Amino acid sequence: MDNRNIISKYDLFVSLIVTVIGTGSFSYSRELSERVGSEGWIVILFTGVIVAILLYLVHKAIQLNNYDRLLDILHNNFGNIFGNFIAVLIAISGIFVVALQMRIFIEVTKMYLLEKTPTEFMIFTMILTGTFFIRGEFESIIRFNEIAFWLTFIPILLTIPFILKGGDFTNILPVFTYEPIEYLKASKTSFFSFLGFGIIYMLFPYVKEKNKISKTVSRSLGFIVGFYLIITATSLVVFSKKYNSQLLWPAISMFFTVDIPGAFVERWEGIAMVFWILFYFTTYINIYYFDAEIIRDVFHLEDTKISLMLIIPFIYAMALYPGNVAEVYDIQSKIIPYIDTTIIGILPIVLLIIAFFKTRRVKNEV
Repeated sequence: MDNRNIISKYDLFVSLIVTVIGTGSFSYSRELSERVGSEGWIVILFTGVIVAILLYLVHKAIQLNNYDRLLDILHNNFGNIFGNFIAVLIAISGIFVVALQMRIFIEVTKMYLLEKTPTEFMIFTMILTGTFFIRGEFESIIRFNEIAFWLTFIPILLTIPFILKGGDFTNILPVFTYEPIEYLKASKTSFFSFLGFGIIYMLFPYVKEKNKISKTVSRSLGFIVGFYLIITATSLVVFSKKYNSQLLWPAISMFFTVDIPGAFVERWEGIAMVFWILFYFTTYINIYYFDAEIIRDVFHLEDTKISLMLIIPFIYAMALYPGNVAEVYDIQSKIIPYIDTTIIGILPIVLLIIAFFKTRRVKNEV
């Protein structure tokens, strides 16, 4: 893909949102309730502040590197060999995330829709569907993000008032009953639900108005934090912190409680599954394409279609490896929190340090 300015502010805004808010949002409130009861909103706000700082560092690092593409930045700062090594690690981490999220997606789909369908067949079908879609290249993914944003978030936000009907708003009380260290521990888990911001390395070079990137990213993060607050608070109001921590996917379960007299929708669990599919698919195709683009550039392949084919076996094997959904969540909790911390935390800091010493060296030479 040529280095053209093809992404508008709106494209950047929706692409970040639909990539970050994935299927993890459906279990987010349970994970928070297990650790801090009804005070998950505090952890969400705290995590949002940390992510905002990290995103600022990423933007500065990319800006100081003239908004070059990721592999070019890595080559210019670490050399070709070590730069390629880091790029491949980033691609592998993305494949790992996609595979685990796919397994969770498959398990939920089997539970509610396709109970007797073999897991292997569903994983293979999902991989082929994503691969076929991504073959339409970068512009197709951006257009899909625009459509998916409206199809996903507007119906959910419009449904929330009906879910809250009959709920107990005292369930979100009391507040500030935990020690600060407990909030910090919960933030480690919370950070997983902000996974996906690493895609900005792919998006920023193609943004038209680069002087407005910071404001757009801030708005995206604000929307994400606000959405998580609404979903978490709603599940607490409906189920209470005790019952909420016992549900595997509270955000799906709460849609089953919707009761609109005279509504044309008879089975709201079907609507919930539509949201589930959209949430996963947007995260899946964006990260999948990012990984394929990295592999293509590192190994100097002619087309992204070739790198997609190379990635398929790894996604299939990783998605099939866990024995059950409990094992998937166990692997996630041990490994995934460190992935995005490295990509949007450690990497930009190292790039900024290198840029600082380069600037000093140039000044000294002058």
